[in-house]
Amino acid sequence: MNCTECEGTLISPDGKFGEIVCENCGSVISDQSKYSQGFKEWTPEWHSNWDASDSATMMEWLTALRIVSCQLQLPEFPYREEAARIIRKKKNIIFRSQMLGKNKKEAVTALVFIILRQYGEARSLKEMCETLSLDTSLVMKHSWNLRKLTKIKKIYTPTEHLRYNAWKLTQNTELIKKAENILEKIGKKISGNPVSLAAGAFYHACKSDGKNLSKDEIGKAFHISGRTVYTNQKRISETISIKF
Repeated sequence: MNCTECEGTLISPDGKFGEIVCENCGSVISDQSKYSQGFKEWTPEWHSNWDASDSATMMEWLTALRIVSCQLQLPEFPYREEAARIIRKKKNIIFRSQMLGKNKKEAVTALVFIILRQYGEARSLKEMCETLSLDTSLVMKHSWNLRKLTKIKKIYTPTEHLRYNAWKLTQNTELIKKAENILEKIGKKISGNPVSLAAGAFYHACKSDGKNLSKDEIGKAFHISGRTVYTNQKRISETISIKF
């Protein structure tokens, strides 16, 4: 079945009420009796899933987050989950803002944009707003307000960057774990960009295991140059005294 508004593709994100959303225009289909789609079992361990004790306001914000995430084709982890975690943690501040409450979709988009920037994802606000048919200036205004209200300052560790980006290249959990152990071993012995250190540790693990992943392939997944991957791998190799 397609959206009755724009004929776009319908998707059914996991949720307590099994909402059906248009991937193209973001419309929420309220009359689900017309559609045969169901929804997956509710799993409240995720921040973005509703809890039985959640207020109607919280559900509205999480619904807006689902719509934005689906239209932007964002994975559940880490972006959507981090946004949901912040909404839950800072709900007393966010929910008191009338400006944010009137424009939930714009506010959620601003929050997602902030999180993408923290993870080093090069996605422009203009492109996001064009995809969502939102006013770029309003979303930018909300991003400034959210930074001020929530005081988002979290800096992601090399291990967090490793866990996210390495999955783009391999499903080998042992290899990723080995790279995590390398990061743990070097600790604070090496300073630098956490993304570059994560990529260097992963490249180091690949080389020690004889995995055929080049520095350029790893650099592309981590959004840095292959030379930066090589430089950091060399620094790590010298620090932990492993020779190849």
